Amino acid sequence: MKRIIPLLIFLLPVLSCNKAEPAPDGKDMAFVSIRAFETKSQIGTNTLPAWSEGDRISIVGDLSDTPAEFVLRSGAGYSSASFEGVKPEGNMFMAYYPSSARCDGITWRGLLSTRIRHAMPSQFIGSLPLWGRGKDITSLEVSAVCGILRLDLKGSGKLDHIILEAGRPISGEYLVSLADGIFAIINGSHIIWVDAPETELMPLKATPFYFILPPAQYEDLKITVVPAEGAAKEYILPDETEIEAGVFTRISSDDLEEND
Repeated sequence: MKRIIPLLIFLLPVLSCNKAEPAPDGKDMAFVSIRAFETKSQIGTNTLPAWSEGDRISIVGDLSDTPAEFVLRSGAGYSSASFEGVKPEGNMFMAYYPSSARCDGITWRGLLSTRIRHAMPSQFIGSLPLWGRGKDITSLEVSAVCGILRLDLKGSGKLDHIILEAGRPISGEYLVSLADGIFAIINGSHIIWVDAPETELMPLKATPFYFILPPAQYEDLKITVVPAEGAAKEYILPDETEIEAGVFTRISSDDLEEND
């Protein structure tokens, strides 16, 4: 049985009503507190979130020409963190993560990695895209525009790599609308390759693997497990596996069917 766990990320009110010192160009600085729930680019065995040193978000105002980047000020290693940046001009504000995504004022573009590396106890799943909008920059709410598939695999022996394959693009360059957060893959690949040369599957204890996926109902997901020695095995995931934006979908080895 698959288990679905909702995810939410909220952009909480500014920590203080007092304005910071103006930036050199005369614009006001803003301090924003962001709290993450059960998500982020680093997910441990207990799926607790944590912001990382150097994290940045971007906020676009409807009257500003370019996005304003907000830099992590404090809170690395915790689910709540403070970000600092120059408040953009506008009456409506759109926030997105990662800030490295390219923004033209209408859409923003980023990249879901086609090839990643598995590591325990924390599994790096790349930059989970986040988006939100609102009239008050101090009370924006942001949420994931993709879902996360967690595969709990059992077996025996060391791995070389595993491959998740779909009948549609699931990695590569993506585009998100600033107006409504609609997500689409462009110039994409139908696979996600996970290098796992230091990983050993256990017969009784499952090893989790995480995949950021576009929201959709998938009927053709396959996983290929390639051991360090021996023949590869291909498994079919359950029909109509639904991936929802901002949701963990969990599938175990017991849900997989070996493809002969």
